[in-house]
Amino acid sequence: MKGVKHYTEDGEYEGKTHKMDGKVHTGAKHSETSKVVSHKPGGPFKMRTPFQCWKGYTADTTKPSPSGKKTPGGNIKQVPACEKD
Repeated sequence: MKGVKHYTEDGEYEGKTHKMDGKVHTGAKHSETSKVVSHKPGGPFKMRTPFQCWKGYTADTTKPSPSGKKTPGGNIKQVPACEKD
């Protein structure tokens, strides 16, 4: 959007942007170095609180994400293995 400030995790971003998957990213075209930008300085860059299990469940270990999502390094993300108390 023209006239609207954009922010990355590192602070205000003034370069070109593009849209991908419903989000605005840095750079005119998408690349491995593109980052999500936000209109708010605090942005939705990181989870505000760590993942927690539902009430009555706890997690002592982790397991591979059922969605198969991967980390930037190419490994499958790990999620808490919530089990009933």
